[in-house]
Formats: sequence, structure tokens, C-alpha cells
Amino acid sequence: MPTVLKDRFVPLEDYFALDSETAPERWEWRNGDVHCMTGAQPEHNIICLNVGAELRARMRGSSCRTFTSDQRIKVHAGSPYLYPDVSVACDPRYTPINGLRTLLNPMLIVEVLSASTAQDDKGTKFMQYQTIESLNEYLLVDSNEVAVLHYRKDAELWTPRLFQQASDEVELSALGIAIPLAEIYLDSGLLPS
Repeated sequence: MPTVLKDRFVPLEDYFALDSETAPERWEWRNGDVHCMTGAQPEHNIICLNVGAELRARMRGSSCRTFTSDQRIKVHAGSPYLYPDVSVACDPRYTPINGLRTLLNPMLIVEVLSASTAQDDKGTKFMQYQTIESLNEYLLVDSNEVAVLHYRKDAELWTPRLFQQASDEVELSALGIAIPLAEIYLDSGLLPS
């Protein structure tokens, strides 16, 4: 559940000091607003781990790397620095900022939805993520029911497709892999018995 520093513009330099290698929390910077990213329900954590593990297993031996929610991403110059739940980059590129290497070229970003983040993940953050040139696919994974909304970039248009059956597979064409919903939701308590 994100916490926002209210009624205060935070300059980028102050944000970098706050969100340093030694910081106990993760902070997102969104055009002067700073959000502390803390706490999540067990289902959210299980789903994040499942997605990350499936991606890593399917891309083993390739130049692609899977990152968890502790990997900061730079959206574009002078704009947000965000921490998606899961991301993937092939031949990852970074820029060092205050001791943290910030990822520059994610191809896939995954956000696991919760009550406190769903609106932002579907709206503002998705619009910001769309400005990342390397990004080809965006997954919104529901943590209350079996439902994955997959956005794929075709030319400059983002095409959505909804998956709601445990037997469905989400094809991630940019990575050349597919992930079954049954694996995404394994042990979450959301799959039908």
C-alpha cells in the first residue's frame, strides 16, 4: 500500500537521497510526488513470486533477466522513477544513481493489482510506462480473482486481451514464451478446486 508525502514537492535530487542503496523502504518519484511502496497481502506476494519464477525459468540461458519489485526503472528523462512488481529486460542496461543501478530498458512490466494500487496501475502508471521505448508488453494481474489483462504494443497501439480461465496461457511474444494462468495463481487460493 503506497504512502505519499503530502503537500510537498520533492526535487529529484532529494528523492535520490531518500531512495538510496541504504534506504529501508522503496520510494517512487512521480513528477515531484514521492510514494512509499510498502506492504501487500499474501495473495499479492504469492502471485508476484509465481510470475517472477515462471519468467525466470522460461528464459533460463537467454540474455533476458527477470527483476522483482526492488528494481527501480527510469521511465524517461526527468520523469517518474518507478518500482514495478516484476519486470524483464533482455541485455539489461542501467544507469547508476546514488548507489542504485536503475534499469533503462524493460521489455515487459507486470503489476499485480491490489485495492490500493489498481486505479494507478491501470491509469497513470500505464500511461507513464507506455513512454518507455523498449517496453512491448504490460500485464495487470488481479490478486482477488483469476484475471490477467495483457497489453501488447503493435506499432504504436496497445492492444488489450483478457484471460480469466486457469487453463489459459498468456503468450508473451516479445520474449517468445507463454505462461499458464494456473502457474501465475498457484498456491494463491484463487484457483478453482
